[in-house]
Amino acid sequence: MAAFDEVIECRRMYGRPHYFLRVSVDDHAAYEGFLAGKLSGLPGVRCLESHLTMKKIKTDS
Repeated sequence: MAAFDEVIECRRMYGRPHYFLRVSVDDHAAYEGFLAGKLSGLPGVRCLESHLTMKKIKTDS
């Protein structure tokens, strides 16, 4: 995961999901390309679930 420029945060989680990734891409087409071309082909990846942000309500800064 660390080798992918699109991945800006990676967390190993307790329970499900096992991993949480935050990715940054230009648009939906780039996101689909990242999932189909890079992430889904990795060994051990059996399931992918995506959630897209509708609107930021509050941030750390």
